[in-house]
Amino acid sequence: MRVRALAGAVACTLCLISSGVSAQMTIVVEDTAKEAVGGRLAFAIKERIRRSAGFELVGARADALFRFSLVTLDDKSGYSTVYSAVFSAWQPETGTWTYLHNLVGTCGTNRIAECADGLVADADKTAEEPRAYYRAYFKNREKK
Repeated sequence: MRVRALAGAVACTLCLISSGVSAQMTIVVEDTAKEAVGGRLAFAIKERIRRSAGFELVGARADALFRFSLVTLDDKSGYSTVYSAVFSAWQPETGTWTYLHNLVGTCGTNRIAECADGLVADADKTAEEPRAYYRAYFKNREKK
């Protein structure tokens, strides 16, 4: 079942890339934010990705080429969160996720927008090389 879903995601992405309709790559945001500030940060990240020119937010890992994993922890004050963000990419040849980059930091309630902007910008920069790989990979598969 998972293989079928992944094949569908790859085929859909191939259609989008080869048709030139969209330069966006699919991404899923997985978060464990259970506290208020972490939840707001996760929501802000998803909103920035929705408005992004480089990514298209999807709801499931099986539909994504990129994965943004966010773990947050309350600092007990209720005014900030400690986060770990890991960015990875799907490898179609091996059927596995590959680590690309990670960040660890803190974010206060008055800096949610700034933190989300920075994290999405960093993810976008990290995705530059894999985007080129995916375009070449899907272009070559189209020729076969």
